[in-house]
Amino acid sequence: MQTKIVGVVIPIYNVEEYLRECLDSVINQTYINLEIILVNDGSTDENSLNIAKEYTLKDKRITLFDKENGGLSSARNVGIEYFSGEYKLKNKTQHIKENSLIEFQLDGNNPYNIYKAYKSSQAFNNEKDLTNFTYPNIDYIIFLDSDDYWELNCIEECVIRMKNVDVLWFDHDCTYEDNIKNKHKKTRMEIFDFKKECIITPKEYANRALSVGSRDISFGWNGMIDFNFLKKIKLKFINFIINEDIHFGIILFASANKIYILSQKLYLCRLRANSISNHDKKITKANVSEYFKDIYETFGENAKEAKNYLKAASRVTTALKLIEFFKDQKSENALAIKETFLPCYAKKALMIKKFKKDPLNLKEQLVLIKPFIQTKLPYDIWKFWQKIKKN
Repeated sequence: MQTKIVGVVIPIYNVEEYLRECLDSVINQTYINLEIILVNDGSTDENSLNIAKEYTLKDKRITLFDKENGGLSSARNVGIEYFSGEYKLKNKTQHIKENSLIEFQLDGNNPYNIYKAYKSSQAFNNEKDLTNFTYPNIDYIIFLDSDDYWELNCIEECVIRMKNVDVLWFDHDCTYEDNIKNKHKKTRMEIFDFKKECIITPKEYANRALSVGSRDISFGWNGMIDFNFLKKIKLKFINFIINEDIHFGIILFASANKIYILSQKLYLCRLRANSISNHDKKITKANVSEYFKDIYETFGENAKEAKNYLKAASRVTTALKLIEFFKDQKSENALAIKETFLPCYAKKALMIKKFKKDPLNLKEQLVLIKPFIQTKLPYDIWKFWQKIKKN
């Protein structure tokens, strides 16, 4: 029986070419007890929002939020906050018309400037249902990027394995477009050499990372999370940075007790230059994101330099947030994650030193980060060897 409710969060930004394939893979899942949140993050293309509305109209499990552009983190956080009951929706539509979209607006707390929320008229029996509409109580949460898609049994395979674990991590496969380099790289699951299903502790994950010479612990679309656990640790994605899944993954794993390893490739990741999580797209004054505009202008509209600064700034922000988190952590699992991963990501923050301009004034924060930088010689040698092999 499909008694557990799974919350699905899908950020949308200029993906009109791929969105139907993504949403078809969701609404046609073999596991049907889903609450699907679409978050249009200020798309500027012609049809992303229209396609999202089309699917919202025909599937009553979907709730669509339309908001100003704030980046991938903000869109994912809308889903987390909605499922956590942090938003109160007030119906703008007063009367139900058959086969129509019901409009809602946020009443009160609206940190991400959500313009409207939409729900199919199929989800309501009468006008009273409109005024009583509220967030669903979900058991698990999972994220999907809107230019990617799932195998149709993805959710079902996850749910049956979620009992007594905090996190499930599955493998993925990739399709490559737009002359993307580094095709057919090993996935992290393959690098970590997890070939069979198993349940591990965060300490065991850290030990495996050491043994294979990797410091990858990012987590965004990589699996399923127990939602009560996520609420308990009060974890969200850091806004206005890139590689936000590093901070999220480290704290998620450091806080967990048990992690399910599922080596099946259930997620299909589309690698392209203009993807929702790829920052190599061509930026111009016309298409620059609102949250990135000030940095872009500070660097004289030099997109490459501005993006590199954002990358460096993101590393500093990530390191500072991690240091703050680990300050009060004493569990064996958390300490293992800290000792294995924090020195690496603290060291990456030093990238900010090479910039003459520092509009976010982050260089002065390096004094807080430097005590956590340690030389991890085996890892440094491994990274050097990887560079040699590429050349």
